[in-house]
Amino acid sequence: MQNLEQERACHALKQSKEKNFSRQDVSKLPALILGNGLLATAAFALDGRSRSRMAAAMDAIADHLANRKLTKKRSAEEMLDELSTKNSLNLRLATEEALAYLVYLKRFARNDQEK
Repeated sequence: MQNLEQERACHALKQSKEKNFSRQDVSKLPALILGNGLLATAAFALDGRSRSRMAAAMDAIADHLANRKLTKKRSAEEMLDELSTKNSLNLRLATEEALAYLVYLKRFARNDQEK
C-alpha cells in the first residue's frame, strides 16, 4: 500500500514520461494557481493553441484528482466544469491537492536547459 506522497510521485512520473513534459510546460502552474485559483488557471491553460502543453499538464492534474476521488472527470475541461458547480470546500481541497501534485510533476519534467 502506497502513502499519499508515493501516489503523487508515481502518477506524476508516469504522466511525465507519457506526455514528455518539459519544466517550461509546468513551471508557471503553481504560481498561477496560487495567484488566480485552480479554475482560472485551468481556463487560462485551455485557452488557445500556444498553451497546449500547459493544458496537457492540467489534464494530468485532472487525472490525478480523479484518482484521489476529488473529482470524477479526468480531463481539464471537464474538471473545470465539475469544480465550478461544487462548493468552496471541494474546490479548496482540489486546489491543495493540485499544488501538492505539481511539486512532483515539476520535478519529473525534463529540464531542456541541461545538456
